[in-house]
Amino acid sequence: MACTGFDGALGVGVADATLTSAASYTAVNGARDLMANISAGKADSSDRTSSFKSYVISDLDCEITATFTYDPNEAIQATIRSACIARTRLVVGVFDNDIGAGAEGLAFDAHVFSNDIAQPLAEGQTYSVSFAPAAQGSEPEWVSLA
Repeated sequence: MACTGFDGALGVGVADATLTSAASYTAVNGARDLMANISAGKADSSDRTSSFKSYVISDLDCEITATFTYDPNEAIQATIRSACIARTRLVVGVFDNDIGAGAEGLAFDAHVFSNDIAQPLAEGQTYSVSFAPAAQGSEPEWVSLA
């Protein structure tokens, strides 16, 4: 079975919630273009005797981004916007299926680092967000929901 972008879901909940519980998340309606990015930094570990530079992994960077249709009446969009402005944490997860038992994905306690509303002339308004791990709370983890 192949997964398409239409199968996935973005879930948002209260900070410090249980990452593996489907009840911890509310699905963001109309979320699309979901992306979970994990990348490793590199630190040079070579010395004067090395023929070539050699590296070790220094740290991991993680970010979840999403776009959805702007809806001023959608409560979860207001929650995300408020968390960005107030600099408060949320639990966030991007899952391979609807939020429910058996869905898998990346989840963590996050801050909202961008919160953009685009108003193109010919199309509906879009709302784009990016989440990155917060210094407090749960670190990024691949989870299966129960």
